[in-house]
Amino acid sequence: MAKKAKKKISGDRIFGIVMVVLVVAILLSLFFFSDKLRKNDSDTPEYTDNVEHKIDIKNQPTIGEQDAPITLVEYGDYKCPACGYFSNGIMPQLEKDYVSTGKIKVVFKNYPFIYTDSTRAAVYAEGIYRKLGNDAFWKFHKAIYEYQNTYYANQNSQNEHKDILSEDYLNKTTKTLFGKDKMELLRHILDDKNLKQEVQMDRKQGRNDNVSSTPSVFVNGKEVYEPLNYDAIKGAIDEALESGNSK
Repeated sequence: MAKKAKKKISGDRIFGIVMVVLVVAILLSLFFFSDKLRKNDSDTPEYTDNVEHKIDIKNQPTIGEQDAPITLVEYGDYKCPACGYFSNGIMPQLEKDYVSTGKIKVVFKNYPFIYTDSTRAAVYAEGIYRKLGNDAFWKFHKAIYEYQNTYYANQNSQNEHKDILSEDYLNKTTKTLFGKDKMELLRHILDDKNLKQEVQMDRKQGRNDNVSSTPSVFVNGKEVYEPLNYDAIKGAIDEALESGNSK
């Protein structure tokens, strides 16, 4: 009888210990779950990858004050419809809200990869920047992206792999924008090895910055997760301004 009682008591103790462990486990789970919820409630959205890339912006086309506290860099391809949206839809708002107020400057770097005329247009734009200056570059830059509304009409993505930005088109556009006299300064720019090298250097830098698509947008060296979302870009800029992380 004594032996049986001992076994019963031992079993009760084991059962009790198991129940205590289960209760403690449940309470700990509830605590960590509620703590996680509290953290999620207080966390601010993450707009960038928080990895600071050292992007060389010397002698690059720039909109805005040179001493602006925030630098936004866009890597783009002139055949890229998303880059067209950035230029036509995002940039005007950025210029109004931040560039005109002296808070940011915007730098463009070439990352041609879609088709043959991607590189041709990039070299041509680089030539305009070197020969005609910064203001002329941005005028040409905007005109090319506005032209996308024509050749990507009805979302015809097949035009990505057609030679749309021909030398003839680029020359006609330049003549319309700047006049016949300026064309003499741009003669043979598509054969200029230095201009081709500049474009290649931009693309090499992009690869070093882990650019995998266009547009890729960086705010003070940190890549924005959603470059086609104005609120995300705004959030990244405001975050940099508030933190005093200026360049």
